[in-house]
Amino acid sequence: MPTLRPATLAAALLLLAACRDPAPPPPPAQVDRYVVRGEIARLPSRPGDELSVRHEAIPAFKDRSGAVVGMDAMVMGFAVGKSLPLAGLAVGDKVRVTFAVDWAQPSLTIEKLEPLPADTLLQFGRAAAR
Repeated sequence: MPTLRPATLAAALLLLAACRDPAPPPPPAQVDRYVVRGEIARLPSRPGDELSVRHEAIPAFKDRSGAVVGMDAMVMGFAVGKSLPLAGLAVGDKVRVTFAVDWAQPSLTIEKLEPLPADTLLQFGRAAAR
């Protein structure tokens, strides 16, 4: 029985590996967007710090698997998009926040921040009975 030299064996294994179907591409990253009302709880003190918002419940919030689990009202820290101006905002200001949840990173990033009237009534409760 003939024996294969190590170099020949390595070349044969590489050829076999190259002939197999390539691995399937990873699934696309799941990014979900939400719009929620809240109030500024803490402003970033320096670039790169998070903006904290006390927000209302988010009944349609999805977990990493995509299951709708809801999110109760809470104070949550967010990364701030680079083009999002924060000038003129103060702790206690009422806002409407559009944010993205990227489970691949994972990250929570505010994409849009709109001021609401100071007399806006916010309701900080539970998302739903679980």
